[in-house]
Amino acid sequence: MMDMKKFEENLLLYGTNVNHWPEEIRQAGLEALESSSEIKALLAEHEHFERVLRARSYEEPSNNLAQRIISASLQQEQKASRSPGSFLSVLLNELHFPKPALTALSMAMILLLIIGFVIGFLNPSDSVLNAQEETGLHAFLYYEGEVI
Repeated sequence: MMDMKKFEENLLLYGTNVNHWPEEIRQAGLEALESSSEIKALLAEHEHFERVLRARSYEEPSNNLAQRIISASLQQEQKASRSPGSFLSVLLNELHFPKPALTALSMAMILLLIIGFVIGFLNPSDSVLNAQEETGLHAFLYYEGEVI
């Protein structure tokens, strides 16, 4: 006896006509169909779906579809300017931030930029001191060509 899950799996694999299923499962499918109203309802639902798919018409694209796509993309490229500001504007618009979040993000980026400048200007001599300390240590360890 075939259960509901197995029947549905075979229904998806082999279609709604149980008589066209492979021989080894066909009889079990017919018996399950005769014994269960749920399986009959499932089969009716799948038959309806297949009828809808068959009735659906396919519409051929127009002859100038490719040309319309290309010309629309070229118009968009011409509209786009090449400045960094417009690039950032397009980028932020693509991310779809709400207005308050965009304002908060802008303020946070400006604040981080200011903090970076302040740190850079307040402590510029650390790198010079570190280089001098390394040179002093090197000269100490290799005094007159010998390792101490």
